[in-house]
This record gives sequence, structure tokens and C-alpha cells, in this order.
Amino acid sequence: MLREAKLGTMVCPKCFAEIPDTSTFCMECGSRIREDTIDPLYAEGSDREVYPELARANLLRMQGKYEEAIEICRRIIGRFPSNETVHALLGDIYADQGNLDEAIRWYELLVELAPTNVHYSAKLHNLRAMRAAQVAPPPPVPEPEAKPAKPKVLAYALFGVLALILVSASFVAGARMHAMRQAAAEPVKPAQGAIAPPASSETPRIPPPTPAAELPAHAPTPASPMGFAGMSSTEEDLAAKLSQRLNGAPVWCAFDPVTNRWQARVRIQSGVLNRVRVLQEAIALARAFYELYPNSLSISVGVIAPNPAGGDALIFSGELPPQAAAVDPATLTEETAQAFLQQIRGWWNPTVNWQG
Repeated sequence: MLREAKLGTMVCPKCFAEIPDTSTFCMECGSRIREDTIDPLYAEGSDREVYPELARANLLRMQGKYEEAIEICRRIIGRFPSNETVHALLGDIYADQGNLDEAIRWYELLVELAPTNVHYSAKLHNLRAMRAAQVAPPPPVPEPEAKPAKPKVLAYALFGVLALILVSASFVAGARMHAMRQAAAEPVKPAQGAIAPPASSETPRIPPPTPAAELPAHAPTPASPMGFAGMSSTEEDLAAKLSQRLNGAPVWCAFDPVTNRWQARVRIQSGVLNRVRVLQEAIALARAFYELYPNSLSISVGVIAPNPAGGDALIFSGELPPQAAAVDPATLTEETAQAFLQQIRGWWNPTVNWQG
């Protein structure tokens, strides 16, 4: 039974909270009350007023400080109940924690706020599929009917199975030893079309770049860097714009709809290979990206270089927040580079012989 609202109040049709009858949104759940409202809280520009807070919440999310990030997002929701960005960020935070029910709830609210946004709908569909996969019980496996076997036949069968297992184990062990010797004798080349490894503490199997003091002055431009084959028209357009801002340096882009995040890689063509130089290329790429997309929360940046064994090698990967756009790569030194690296999540290829 619906409760009767007091004079001067109304009941939210979604959560049934009692709110003033002049409200354009519910102060409890953030649902839109009037479709024809011109309230500035619904303006797309609301991101500009809370952009520093959104960036701070996303940085805490990347650092694993989920509760602090959620607290910042809830403060933003209290002032901007229809802000799409903070709804999506809350859903992503809960998804990172494995709380799919809460992540689905926030994305359901987000789809109500922006029903024509296909990306939000696709993300909600993926979250529901993940939850269904977790709760769905495995199908029962029918057990075959056991037929009684004669004692002698059963003994012979067990002896044959045991002999087959021993022979198979010997063959597999010999094959593994042969493969390990070949792997130790030959450099590992990245597979064509393989997915690029994320920045993590694990050491990916990537061949080291050129160990000499200088890279080749005119190294051939590859058709695609590792894992970036087959760019869409939108990704090719962004790569061309970033390359133009980087004086024609080869750039590849990819968009990950699961994390709602852009990935970009730039290729060092020539010059001395050291950590300051590589970090300068990464920051320059991030600056060029945020000039085009100033409202983005982060970008995954990678730097690759020619590999003497063929192909390219990933030598640096990191998540660069919008604050990276304020750093001038030309003024970067060993000290400022070290201070910058302490503020981001980054990975260096441990097999690289860095030059001074």
C-alpha cells in the first residue's frame, strides 16, 4: 500500500522516499522526478565543477583505497545526483571489489539517467552476465552405468592403463625438457596479435630492446605494436591525431569497453635509450591525449622500441592520470622523474640495458 504524502511533499516513484513536491530529483536515490527540468544539476557541464574530486576518487580506486574513493563519490552524488560520470565510477569501484550486485545497481541508475548511451547499456549487460555466471550451478554430469567386469579382465585393464600412464608421463617430460632447452637458446618473440600485458608486478616474457648506446636512426615502422592489430576507425583517428601532436611519432590506440579506458602506445624511433627519455615520451603522449579528452580520468600509456631479434619490445607501461598533463617533458630530470614515478602505477621491462 502506498503511503499518503504530507502537504507540500511527494513520494519518489522509485524508492518511495518522502521529498518536497518542488524537487527535480530524489535526494535519497537520485532518480529524475521531472523529464522537462532545466535544473543545472542535470547539465553535462557538472563534471567541470567536480573534476578534481572525480580524479582524486579514481586515483584512490587505482591505489586500492576503495572506501575512501566511495566516500568521495557519495559526496558528489549528494550535490549532483544525476552526474553520469560519478555513477559509472561507483559502479566500476564496486566491480573491482567483486561486489557485482552493487555495481549492477549503480549501472542500472546510470542507464536510467542516459538510456541512449550504448556503452552504459553494454557494461550493465556484461555485469549481469558475470553475476549469472557466478550463481549458476554447473549442469549435472550423468554417471555412466557401471557394468560388472570379470576379475581377470579388470586386472588386465588396470595394468594396461598404468603402463599407458607411465609411457605418457615419460613422453611429456621429455617434450617439456626439449621445449625448455629451445626457450633458453632462442629469444622469445611476441606473438602476432597477442594481447599486450598490463602494468603489474609480474615480468612479461618480452625480448629486451637494442642494448647498444643508440637505436637505429631509421627503424622500420611495424604494421601494429604487440596486441594492437586491427584498430577501428575511431581508434585510427585518435592515433593519427596523437601522432600529429608528437611530430609524426608512430602511435597506436585501443579502447577497452570493460574498463572504460583508452590505451595508447608510442614507438621510440631513434636516440639514447634511458629512463628519463622513455618517461618523457610517455608523458608527452599523455599530454597530447588530455588535450583532446580533458574529461578523461586516466589513460594507459606504453612505450615500445625496436628489438634486435625482430619486432618491437614493450619497455614501459603505466596509468597516467590527468595530473600528468601538467608535467613538461622537456624539463624532466632524474630527480623529477623519480618523484613522478612515485605518484603513478608503472612497470619497467627488467631486461632492458639502460644507457646513461
